[in-house]
Amino acid sequence: MRSFSLIAAAAAFSVSAYTAPVLPAPEPDEPPELTAEAWILYDADADVVLASENATEERPMASVTKIMTALVVADNAELDEKVRISEKAANVGESEIGLYAGERWIVKDLLAGLLIRSGNDAAMALAEHVGGSEEGFADMMNAKAEELGLEHSHFVNPHGLDDPEHYTSAADLVTMAEAALERPYLSRLARTRLVSFTPSPNGVARRAQTTNRLLGVYPGVVGLKTGYTGRAGLVLVSVLEQGDRTLIAVVMGSEGHFDDTRELLDYGARTLTIHDRLLAELVPQEGGGGALPSGITLTEEELAQLEVVTNVPDGTWAVNTLETTDLGYRIRDWMRSVAPVTLGGTG
Repeated sequence: MRSFSLIAAAAAFSVSAYTAPVLPAPEPDEPPELTAEAWILYDADADVVLASENATEERPMASVTKIMTALVVADNAELDEKVRISEKAANVGESEIGLYAGERWIVKDLLAGLLIRSGNDAAMALAEHVGGSEEGFADMMNAKAEELGLEHSHFVNPHGLDDPEHYTSAADLVTMAEAALERPYLSRLARTRLVSFTPSPNGVARRAQTTNRLLGVYPGVVGLKTGYTGRAGLVLVSVLEQGDRTLIAVVMGSEGHFDDTRELLDYGARTLTIHDRLLAELVPQEGGGGALPSGITLTEEELAQLEVVTNVPDGTWAVNTLETTDLGYRIRDWMRSVAPVTLGGTG
């Protein structure tokens, strides 16, 4: 057994002498420069704001209003309910799916026209059906805003056409987006690029094609809603699913909402999660487990997240000798196969 002991000792020395390579800690990435006047990038899984600018500023929201419209409708109507189209709904103007007064549609199809094509006529038809009137529906929207804890939002219509009393913030839009994603049908519509409806009464084909040009172009984008008016500028609420992460980006008052959002999502994809940021610089530390490395800086939101992490319970450490490891057993079996029987082998 002396030969085995020598080999085991050599192997043990080799293992103990091995030093893991020192990996450079990643440098934190700076947020991009955007044309948007207000924006936010949110990691929904970690519940952390990765970057923002004027995120609580109250601003006109344009057609991203329809996220809230869809939420209120989903709360108060069944998908197969029939809706009679009024003159007011058919003639609301701007973006529309081509409704005619007197037609009957089901809620399911009107929601598709609302979120995919951003139809103002669909928005008004749903509002009148659910709230009895535009004003009644606006009251329901504000009640839903209070339920969601929105602190910088007020609604006066279901479509988002400009009104001084109709506004929200980038941060509030993140909350609305999360609520919409929890609704399977709304989430499905948000990622749909094209849907066909029944022809109009005069035989003209009607279909809704998405206004979100990132869908099907930027990998992982699954929604959510575009918007534009003269006062609001370009607005976009986007959702990116990347592996086990979900990022929500909002840009408001943008000169190029798709370009700005691409920049934000690229930045978010490069940004390390809290887990990665904490462990990255611990790799080269011999022993580790000490204070947070000086190269890592965490925001207040991230620190708050860490406070809820459960500590690992205390336990008793156990250390195996080389002889009791799988490698040790393989060395022993090899030695026995080549050593003479007189030395304890089988050969």
